[in-house]
Amino acid sequence: MDYFKDFFKKIEDLIDGKLNQFECKLAEMYKPEGKEIMTRVETAEYFGVSLGTLNNWSKSGILVPIDFGGRVYYTRNEIQAKLGLAS
Repeated sequence: MDYFKDFFKKIEDLIDGKLNQFECKLAEMYKPEGKEIMTRVETAEYFGVSLGTLNNWSKSGILVPIDFGGRVYYTRNEIQAKLGLAS
């Protein structure tokens, strides 16, 4: 039985590692075009608001979050456009 637990743990670790690599590559793909991906914390800090306010903005449709791998991201350009801050 321990063999199977170890086997599944190794598979799970491998998948987690590959997902993390994919997330990093995805984030890098957005940077050259100016579509920098930001986490919830980074987005809240960028606008000087709490995570609760950020959540309210998402629920009310002001912001459209990107849900990827159980994590939430926002693009800087979309946020600025939605809030009327785009230049």
